[in-house]
Amino acid sequence: MLLDENGNINEPGFARTLILDYNRAQVKGGYLRLKEWDYYLVGNEHFAVALTIADNSYMGLDSISFLWFDEKTEKTVSKMQVLTRGGKQLPATSKTGDVQSKGKGYQLSFIQDKEKRVLDFCMTNFHEGLPIKGHITLWDEPKESMVIATPFEKKGHFYYNQKINCMNATGTVNVCGKDYLFSGEDSFAVLDWGRGVWTYKNTWYWGSASGLIDGVKFGFNIGYGFGNTQAATENVLFYDGVIHKLSEVKFEIPCKK
Repeated sequence: MLLDENGNINEPGFARTLILDYNRAQVKGGYLRLKEWDYYLVGNEHFAVALTIADNSYMGLDSISFLWFDEKTEKTVSKMQVLTRGGKQLPATSKTGDVQSKGKGYQLSFIQDKEKRVLDFCMTNFHEGLPIKGHITLWDEPKESMVIATPFEKKGHFYYNQKINCMNATGTVNVCGKDYLFSGEDSFAVLDWGRGVWTYKNTWYWGSASGLIDGVKFGFNIGYGFGNTQAATENVLFYDGVIHKLSEVKFEIPCKK
């Protein structure tokens, strides 16, 4: 089990799959601090779409973003709900279970279909009064992923996170009447799957990449800024379906003058 009888992580550290079982009934750190989310980003060299279904207990968040890399611009529309407190019923694992949410003028669904993940979404008023709609299938999921169990200094607080990089993506997103095609050969996806009780104030820097180097799948996950990472960090390289753990990573973030 991920948590002990006091809601603390049994064994902090890093793994290559979800070897610890998460059970929200064992949470002791306060249900209004419990955060659960599934976040997908699907992209290629020219554009990307990001989808979020989150239940942060005191509020729910459903979000769609579209990014135009060539134009260096993006559009995000988020819909919030008050005091969801687990009502979105996000599954306890990324391996099984469907995630769905809808509201006035929008809906999102993340469906498990055997060896594939199917993302469906639409929003009637997304950009300049025009809609967005998409259907994307993710496949060829790597055998290894980044999994980290991170404690906080405060009792009953923890973060359990998985990043599945380098999934192939096939599908179409229509934005404001224009189709954007993810071909499968040059389009890849990452799943950010998170469950945890966070302290009130945190900083989180995250970087992720999925692509090809000489025809072989390559990616990385880097991040820092929250929790006690003495046991392990989330810094890894992905190459041909295998995780290569990084030790110390120095982040240099330019400050605007």
